[in-house]
Amino acid sequence: MVDEKHPPGEKRGEANRRGYARVDDLLKIDYRKISQREYERYQDNQEGIFATVFGEPLKIPEIEEIDLKLLYKLVYQANLKMDRILEILGGRDAEQYASAGIEYVNISGSGMKFTANRSFSTGDIIALRIFLPLDSSTWMTLLGKVTSCAQLSPQEGYSVAVHFVGLSEDDREMIIKYVFKRQRELLRVTSDMKDQG
Repeated sequence: MVDEKHPPGEKRGEANRRGYARVDDLLKIDYRKISQREYERYQDNQEGIFATVFGEPLKIPEIEEIDLKLLYKLVYQANLKMDRILEILGGRDAEQYASAGIEYVNISGSGMKFTANRSFSTGDIIALRIFLPLDSSTWMTLLGKVTSCAQLSPQEGYSVAVHFVGLSEDDREMIIKYVFKRQRELLRVTSDMKDQG
């Protein structure tokens, strides 16, 4: 599992000293394998990896802050994203990121398991973009190191487990907050069903 006390390759005393709560859910996920060269090049600047894979994040400014220069920049960013979408749809780059769409996942503060349409090797680094429906819906960009990959069936794809690497404490806390929120929602639904039945 991806949130065991000491995942393979992790020394005692590193970030994952405690187990993390986990939850099964349906989440929107995009992913792409990162080459070792890309990972080493951007190891101290993960935002460089995410910009390369997913494009620059589109930040929505306050209305008062918009001027012509900023408006041009926003339109330009939207145009780059549209070009990226068209390239993906045209299949010009087989290494573009793939979207697992909305998938069943098992997620915790230390890693996650999801279904992919391709296999990965243990130790591969994957750039992940995950949509967490919190109070303000949040796209998170993370790096995961593959701890296991098993084919489910030719139609279902591969079950991939990753351990998050280089995860900031703020991002970890956001994931944990989401896990607890989702667990409470599921408990409420279960309780309501028992009351009705």
